[in-house]
Amino acid sequence: MTLHTLTGGLTRNHSGPEMPHNCTARPPHFADRLEQVSTDVTAVVVMFGGTLASLITVLVYLEECLYFCRNPFSARRRSKMLKILAVYPVISTTSASSLWFPQASDVADFAASWYLSLAIYQVFTLMVDYLGGKRGIVENIGGLKIRMNTPPICCCVCLPPKPLNMVLLRRLHLGVLQLTVVYPVTSYIFALINTDRSAQGSKQLQDTASAGMILRVVPLVSMLMAVYSILCLCRNVTANMPQAAAFRLRPKLAVVMLIMGLSRLQFLVLSLVRIPGGKGCGPGTLFNGPDRKKVIAAVLTVLEMLLLGLLARRLFTQPVEDDLEDPCDVADQHFHEKRVMIVRTTSL
Repeated sequence: MTLHTLTGGLTRNHSGPEMPHNCTARPPHFADRLEQVSTDVTAVVVMFGGTLASLITVLVYLEECLYFCRNPFSARRRSKMLKILAVYPVISTTSASSLWFPQASDVADFAASWYLSLAIYQVFTLMVDYLGGKRGIVENIGGLKIRMNTPPICCCVCLPPKPLNMVLLRRLHLGVLQLTVVYPVTSYIFALINTDRSAQGSKQLQDTASAGMILRVVPLVSMLMAVYSILCLCRNVTANMPQAAAFRLRPKLAVVMLIMGLSRLQFLVLSLVRIPGGKGCGPGTLFNGPDRKKVIAAVLTVLEMLLLGLLARRLFTQPVEDDLEDPCDVADQHFHEKRVMIVRTTSL
């Protein structure tokens, strides 16, 4: 089903009984959604299709949990990888919830942004763990000149390289850690402002427009700072540690970073592109007004999380030898033989 087919179905005239529609800027209620589903086939396909895709994403994550629990992974890395893989069902569930509860979409966005920032931080800590920890990195390649003109600020060619030491690693760590505070807090404040603006009416739109712009710029800057810190470590350190190639750090990093990239690109495209019937409002229009773009964005997000979740499952459930080596986990020779057997079978 293409975007044009979907949007075309959302604007056609219905021969059935007329439905009450909210033609204001306020999103519809849950009761309105139930009435749309009960009277329109397109609404059934959109709503239950998105819900089914979200349910599949959750089931995939539950299967991953069983896989990690049944196989002798390092307990420390298993915890980190499960937290990272949980970002796909969390965002998918929040997007599906916003389909059914449009007026609670700000709460869903807050929950998704909070867990996304946590998952990005876990990716950074997992990468440091793979490289031997902060002390291991300094002992192996301490003093290495780190190129600071790394994306997304690679245009600043005047930035001088800095030697790799514990102080620099702590700064990079803080650059990622701040995302777990700034991103959720700004999303929470943005949700409060939107809720208050909806309650006050359209007269408050101009008063809160500047605050809304600031609350969109601040998390973007915070996100770019976190991405910069991660790429500084990934591009410079892994290039000088040959053993890092076995851990497939860049694909694992990319499959999480794609969540941020797709969400921002999707928001930009839907803001610029005119959706067919986007201004329609009346008895024969389904998902009318501003609600149509939110529905399309939520459905696309659910489908994206399903595809990215399957790709992440492929990357994270293929252990390497070091994933399974933990002296605290190796109790006897039988356990060691099972560990080696898993590595050999997954590498085929």
